[in-house]
Amino acid sequence: MKYLEKSKVFTENDLIPLDECVLAALELFKTVDIKKWDFSQMKKPLIAWSWNAIVTAQIIFSDLDAIYCDETNFDESLKKDIDSLIIVSASWEKHAPIFAKKAKNKNIPVKLITCAEKSSAELVVWCNNTIITPKNREPYTYNTSTYMGWIFANTWENPEYIQSYINETIDPILEKIDFSIFNSYLLVTPNKFAWVNQLFRVKFIELFGRKIARDVFSYEHMKHAITVVPDDNELAISFWEGEFDFVNKKLNIPLPKSCDLVMIMAIGYYIIWKIQKSYPNYFQEHIASYIKRANESWFSKWLSVIID
Repeated sequence: MKYLEKSKVFTENDLIPLDECVLAALELFKTVDIKKWDFSQMKKPLIAWSWNAIVTAQIIFSDLDAIYCDETNFDESLKKDIDSLIIVSASWEKHAPIFAKKAKNKNIPVKLITCAEKSSAELVVWCNNTIITPKNREPYTYNTSTYMGWIFANTWENPEYIQSYINETIDPILEKIDFSIFNSYLLVTPNKFAWVNQLFRVKFIELFGRKIARDVFSYEHMKHAITVVPDDNELAISFWEGEFDFVNKKLNIPLPKSCDLVMIMAIGYYIIWKIQKSYPNYFQEHIASYIKRANESWFSKWLSVIID
């Protein structure tokens, strides 16, 4: 449990890297009881999310006849034919309390899914309407244990097997690659795992900004004109043995037949941070100043570099 222990003590000046954060999350879910949620009483819910929570929300509620929205179209969506609101937010701050208040004003029942034990949104809908899930202490934006726990509650994968597979199969492959010779990346996922493409895109944005070029597509997407313009300094990382058009270097990442959404999420995040280790640590250099700017805005006053 060394990574889980490290997640409890790292500092703002020495943030835990994402690859170790992945392993710490897997260690956490070896030790906690993951329960499946029952929302069958909701016949036509509106599910509101912010940023990367859309992926996990769509996985969690794939069996519901639901309408999905985010902060850009929440007001319009709240007017539709719905019987309830489910808010999915790791922190329950930022847009979550705004969503909750607007729904309560219209007498629409609200349920919250969060990893925060105390939040502004919970004060609106009360604790009996809140599902609080376990998470690790992580740097702001990482949201690894948060989203991973929500997906575990629906896929029931084995965290110990995933960690062993990363250590024994994935790590030896990555150790042979010099990522520093590339300046752009194309990640290609199996069609059935297209859910995680947005998770990977956002993680690249958070860690690299626009300093490193990246695209993430499924194999079905690759049938379109994705690779018309080649680049000698681009690496394609393929989570499959299948063929697709790409004239430069490819790295194949083998997935076992038992692979499900948590496993490919964990492997993808692990690889993205291995890429980052070949470059300056842009995230560590800039996250504190970003948090300072954010807390000086009207939108948030509570952000910190480390989310406990």
